[in-house]
Amino acid sequence: MRVTLEQSGGFAGLMITKTIDTQNLSPSEAKELEEMVQSSSFFQLTSVMEAFPQPDRFGYVLTVEMDGRTHSIEMSETNMPESVRSIVKWVQARSR
Repeated sequence: MRVTLEQSGGFAGLMITKTIDTQNLSPSEAKELEEMVQSSSFFQLTSVMEAFPQPDRFGYVLTVEMDGRTHSIEMSETNMPESVRSIVKWVQARSR
């Protein structure tokens, strides 16, 4: 499984891309990430989560490639589902 997080916006307007491949993780970390993706029903979530634009807020595109499927979700920090927020935080913490 591969998870890619694109973050844009914020005060500086930077674009940051982080990718995690479970082949490069320990078995326990890979299992933890896979369980978060499964429990969030990620592949059933809508591709674009509409939100009112707000200055200096972050926007995200989260893409998961798993078992031959690829799904991306575009969202902002204000309308991100909690189940997806945990995946975003996990990726951010492990790709520094």
